[in-house]
Amino acid sequence: MNKKKKNIFDRFSLKKRIALSKKHKISENLSSEALRNSELIKQIKELQNQRRTDQVGPRNAFFFKSESWYTQKLAEELQKTETKQKFIEQELIELRRKIAIDHQSVSKAQLKSKEIQKKEHILKEIKLEQQTPKINKL
Repeated sequence: MNKKKKNIFDRFSLKKRIALSKKHKISENLSSEALRNSELIKQIKELQNQRRTDQVGPRNAFFFKSESWYTQKLAEELQKTETKQKFIEQELIELRRKIAIDHQSVSKAQLKSKEIQKKEHILKEIKLEQQTPKINKL
């Protein structure tokens, strides 16, 4: 039962890959949230444009008051949604940057791990070669 001992770079690489998968899930969630937000912004703008074109016919004071209130609520919702979209996009940019850095560190760790494994294999071969008796020495 000879278990192969993992070197520190293998462990580091595994740890980073687990963190990367978590960050990818977060990124997917943020991306879908950004898509929903952009659709909501588009719908609010369409509602605002629709309200502007529907202004024909007789009006009274109650109509103007409700129209003003509705327009104000649409503007507030649009501003809130655009602010949320801006923060989501900033978070996505930062998260993608962190993912890229983690990908680089994983690849470097895997490269170092392979180098260490090669060195260990060469040392093992040399040791085995030294232990075997030479039959036909000249």
